[in-house]
Amino acid sequence: MTLTLISAKPSPFARKVRIALIEKGVEFVVQNEVPWHADTQTSRYNPLEQLPILIPDDGDPVFESTYLMDWVEYRYPHPSMLPDDPDLAMQARLVHVIAEGVVDAMLLLFWEMQRDSVSADWTKRQLRKVKGGLADLDRRVGEREFIVGDRFGMADIAVIAMLGAHDTMVEVEMIPAWQQYTPDMASWRALYPNLVRFEAHHRDRPSVNATAPHMFDLVEKVV
Repeated sequence: MTLTLISAKPSPFARKVRIALIEKGVEFVVQNEVPWHADTQTSRYNPLEQLPILIPDDGDPVFESTYLMDWVEYRYPHPSMLPDDPDLAMQARLVHVIAEGVVDAMLLLFWEMQRDSVSADWTKRQLRKVKGGLADLDRRVGEREFIVGDRFGMADIAVIAMLGAHDTMVEVEMIPAWQQYTPDMASWRALYPNLVRFEAHHRDRPSVNATAPHMFDLVEKVV
């Protein structure tokens, strides 16, 4: 089977899938797009016009990153990205949910900052989600090598993708904009030492290093 992953260079959602495929030794090719530009092809494959989209050569396109992670796990079960113990597997999925929620809030904040009139109350609420999720994940990581279980897997992938997304927010200078609404907001690297240690430990892992995010240029107005 040949797989094509339609992705976007900074996308943490696509990065999760890329890391999982690399960890499983699955060959795939990446097709990068900017899903908000007029020439995007996403609507051909996903009615929701969202990335990532995985296109197998023997079936329909598969999309939505959480579902994609499950699809990849089902189609390519070895090595598993989930612990063998069911309780630990559920913990890993919970970490995935928390990390995904932080990413969702950060991206909503990014787009809100592009508006001519920003909602202060709405922005503060999203920033509480970002800070709350990061603090919870920092606690869960603690001093462990892997967040859940004894091997690299879904929980670690989700958190690494989330941290990379936060770094992208720093790169595009979102932190000063956020501090107008939440003065003690800062880069995760300044606030969460357990996550700093965790990310440094896994930074040179081939699947992590090969998928480092890169911001694209937005040449069309989105909001």
